[in-house]
Amino acid sequence: MTSIVPTNFPSPLTGKETVRGFGVAGNGQPSGEDFYMTSAQIAALGSTPSNPFPATTSTTFGSGTGTFLEEGNIYRAAYLAASAINPGATNADNVLAVYSLPANSFDVSGRGISITASGLLGANSHTKDIKIFFNPSTAVVGSTIGSGGTNVADTGAQTWSGVGWELSANVFKVGAAGSNTQYAQETGVIVGATHGGVGVPVYPTATEGAAILIAVTGNCSTSGSAVTDIALNFVEVNVMN
Repeated sequence: MTSIVPTNFPSPLTGKETVRGFGVAGNGQPSGEDFYMTSAQIAALGSTPSNPFPATTSTTFGSGTGTFLEEGNIYRAAYLAASAINPGATNADNVLAVYSLPANSFDVSGRGISITASGLLGANSHTKDIKIFFNPSTAVVGSTIGSGGTNVADTGAQTWSGVGWELSANVFKVGAAGSNTQYAQETGVIVGATHGGVGVPVYPTATEGAAILIAVTGNCSTSGSAVTDIALNFVEVNVMN
């Protein structure tokens, strides 16, 4: 759950107030149950009911005593065939998708992201290469990726024809707060029926107090290649507190 919907917010808040979560009974909502929070707990969330819960919010797993911090998709985009994203030009790592991770997201060791991208390759023998970059200097869809950054996943330059592709990678904060130290690893490269395995760990040094760019690129590098040789249909960034 990322926000709350109150039945009443008296002013000032006193005692325990009834707070309804998404998908609960009453007020035209589907069946479920109320839960209760003290005024102090509600105030800690902010005066606006749609404010997100803090990163320290934990959830109980089942009926046991184990708890875990929240996680979910912070960015996601999907495209039909007619609107799939192609490189803006050939013979360069051209940006297909970009997400700017807000500054200070990697504030403590153990916070991390999982990046997934997938799509379709043209039915020809042209060479194609798709990559995921973490922390390039610039990333604009339709333009060549900027300098720097870490290549955290790569299909490699191959001549696959008319098959689907998927790339995935993890990036986690490690070390002391503000140390600008991360661990990253390609977690899967699948092209058609071929699984390329898992990459070796790499260790980016992105500035954690600034926004960090995450980009997917495509390179159609054979002479005579067309930008339609690579299509991006899906990309998401899943975050883990």
